[in-house]
Amino acid sequence: MEDVFYPGPFAFRMGLKRGEPDVFFRYHYGDEGLINKRKEAIADFPEQCSVLLPEGESLLEEFNSLLQAWGIIRSPVSNRCLGETLAPDFLLLKADESGMPILQGGCVCFPSSWAFEKKIGRSLDWIHAVVPSLNETLGAKARSFLEKMPIGQAWLRTNWGLTATNDLNQHPSRKLPRLKADTDPETITFRIERQALIALPNTGGILFGIRLETFPLIDLKNSPEARSGLLEALKTMPPEIASYKNLKAICPNLVRWLS
Repeated sequence: MEDVFYPGPFAFRMGLKRGEPDVFFRYHYGDEGLINKRKEAIADFPEQCSVLLPEGESLLEEFNSLLQAWGIIRSPVSNRCLGETLAPDFLLLKADESGMPILQGGCVCFPSSWAFEKKIGRSLDWIHAVVPSLNETLGAKARSFLEKMPIGQAWLRTNWGLTATNDLNQHPSRKLPRLKADTDPETITFRIERQALIALPNTGGILFGIRLETFPLIDLKNSPEARSGLLEALKTMPPEIASYKNLKAICPNLVRWLS
C-alpha cells in the first residue's frame, strides 16, 4: 500500500510504470475469491457489468487472442465469460477519427461509485468530465500518451479511495452507505485500483485493466509510510475533489485519527 501515494501535495498524476501485460491478467494468489465475487455480480447485474458494442467486437477478439498467446485461456470466449474468468475488470476503447478514445465495451464488476454501462459509447473526455479538474490537468497529456503508447508493453498506475463498506461492487444503483462526518474510521475500507493500459497492435485499440485490492483502513494506519502518504493527501486535497471522492464530510475526523 506504500506505493499508492506520491510525495508532496495531492495532485492528479499519470504516475505510469512499465509492466508485463500477461502478468497483470494472469492468476494471482487470492484471485479465486475475486472471481467468485465477479460471477455473483454478473449473475445479479448482467446489464451493468458486461456490455459490448458492435464496434468493440474486434477489440474483444484481439483481447481473446492475446489471452490465448499468454496461456491464460485455451479458446476465445464471450465478453461475459471473460468477465467470469479473469480477476481484473477490463475496458475496451478505440479512437475515433479525431483520435479521441471511445469506450466500446468490457466487463466491470467492481466499480468505485460509477456506472460502467452509462459510459459505453462515450469519449474519454466525457467520462473524465465528472472528475473535478482532471481533464484540465491531465486530459491533453493522457490523450497524447494513449495515441503514442508503445505496443507490447503494459503501463501501470494506481488509484485509491475510501468506502463505508467492504463491498467490492460500489455501483451507485446499490445505494450503499456513504462516509459521514461521524463514521468510525476503524470501519472504513481502503480500496486500491491497480490499473494497466495496453495498446492492441492489430485493431489499434486500448485495453484498460483494473485489478482491485481492499483492506481495513486500520491496516494502513499501522504502516507509517502509507499513513503519512494518506495524511498528506487528505490535508492538501482541494475541497471539490474531496467532495467527488466522498471524503469532504469525514476528512477532518480522518486527519485527527491518522495524526
